[in-house]
Parts: sequence; C-alpha cells; structure tokens
Amino acid sequence: MDLDRLFVLNLKKWRKNMGLSQKTLAQRCNAAHSYIRQIESGRGHPSFIFIGKLADALNIEPYQLFYDETKKPENKYIKSLKTEFLKKVEYEFDKLFR
Repeated sequence: MDLDRLFVLNLKKWRKNMGLSQKTLAQRCNAAHSYIRQIESGRGHPSFIFIGKLADALNIEPYQLFYDETKKPENKYIKSLKTEFLKKVEYEFDKLFR
C-alpha cells in the first residue's frame, strides 16, 4: 500500500476511533474543516508540522499515522512463544490419539 493511502486510512481510523468529526479534528488543529476533508480525500498533502498537530489532536504519535498493521513484524519473543505453544498443543494432541 502506498504511503499516501496508508496515511489517509490511518487518519480516518484514528479520528473515528476517537469519536471525532472532521470539524472537531479541524478545530483541535486550528485548521479549516475543508482542509481536513481534503486530506482525508487524498487531495490535501499536509506538512510534517501539520501531521504533528494531527497526531497531537488524536493523542497519538505521528508514526502511528503511517504504521501498516498488516505488515506488523513479529518480535523474536512472540515468535518463540507461538512455537512453544504449538509444540505443546501438538504433544497434547498426540497423547490423546495414541
């Protein structure tokens, strides 16, 4: 997914999760409602400073507006826990059917 589209999707998701309208988000950022509407439609391209204002208004970190949850990397600890869990399930399953 391209970064522009990801940003727009995340902005909408965070705004809706917070229960905010575009107008309320605009007020929190001291911006025009039409500008938020342009950004969310993919026609507006905010500066880094304005992205920071959006993040502050949503009580999140700016990187979260660019984070792709579908590509979330697993850390080694979680991966090892999954492996251990699957081994235990397989062992218990084998015990049942021996």
